[in-house]
Amino acid sequence: MFIKKCLNPTKLVKFLNNSKVLLTFFLLFIFQKNSIANECLIKKELNIGLIENNYIDYKYYLYYVLGEYSLINDIEFTISEVNQNANEFDIIFGEFRDLAKLSLNQTQVPNKVLNFYNDNEVEVIGNIFPLDLDTFILLSQDDYEKLNFEEFSELYNPIKYTLGMSFKTKEDIINLIIYHLEQPSINVNSLSFELTADLFSKTYQNLNKNIVNNNFLEVFNSYENSENVYTLFSDGILLNKNIEFSSFQLFPKSKYIWDSDEGVFKKSIDSKPLSFYGFSAYLNNSQGSGLLCYLIGEEVRLKAFRDFNIQLSPLSINEVRGIEDDLPNNYKKILENKNKNVLKPNYSLENKNYDLFSGLIFGKYKYDDIIDNQDYLN
Repeated sequence: MFIKKCLNPTKLVKFLNNSKVLLTFFLLFIFQKNSIANECLIKKELNIGLIENNYIDYKYYLYYVLGEYSLINDIEFTISEVNQNANEFDIIFGEFRDLAKLSLNQTQVPNKVLNFYNDNEVEVIGNIFPLDLDTFILLSQDDYEKLNFEEFSELYNPIKYTLGMSFKTKEDIINLIIYHLEQPSINVNSLSFELTADLFSKTYQNLNKNIVNNNFLEVFNSYENSENVYTLFSDGILLNKNIEFSSFQLFPKSKYIWDSDEGVFKKSIDSKPLSFYGFSAYLNNSQGSGLLCYLIGEEVRLKAFRDFNIQLSPLSINEVRGIEDDLPNNYKKILENKNKNVLKPNYSLENKNYDLFSGLIFGKYKYDDIIDNQDYLN
């Protein structure tokens, strides 16, 4: 009765046919929109930004990889330093900690990119895509057995420094301390920090002080010149085709760990490869997502690890399956675990006490001398 009142049979058939057309058009629109969103889009003129740092220079790697990408896709690009003009760039590259200071926004991300991070079990935060996941290793041109931090702090060689490393970047030192504490923040009043500070202070006595304020290439030259028993790097150094080494290990941690429940130090069973996001990409414009798709390609990634001495480290063992047989077994174990222990420190908070951290490590003062000064610690 309702149909008879509202529409005659001819009009009803016409109505249903029109509805099918509209529904088909709507579904095609949705499908097309989702297809575009899931594609790697190629923008013909890319404006690339770079937030530079004073330790590693990424420019020559970016110029090379963008040059290859532009030849393949017939595009043009520019690379400029970011200076209060982040919105002008399609993609910005830099250290994760610097990119995290920018306003996070939502961009359409291709399935290829999402699958890449899912396969490596790495979290994507907003529109920042990590291309580097670092953990700390000690590299040596001599063959040494694995040490704990107590043994390492007492290591002495009559003709070489025990350790070569740089204090040039505050954030890397904060990472190093957090790495040893195995906590996301630094509590200077904790017994764990006291133990760590004491071991660093002992290690500093035989530190190569000629390179403590130098950049990465100068630290690398120190390693090549065999100035140190051990030199501190991130694990990506192991994949560089020109690196020569006899032994390496995760930067050793103390053989003791504080058990807050029982109020005692206990022997540590395992040394976890805690890691930190390094070189990353900030996708500001989804139209430039094709470059991100290119950068995560297997051959492009392997070339970055092997041919460029900028310490880019794989996100997981999954990235190096193609060369897995060529890797040392103890490095494969690191790669299997480091993406399970990623820390993101609050650098603005930790920087407030940086003078304290560095002062303890450099031997400017001792822990017992400053622990009673609560105003300083607060």
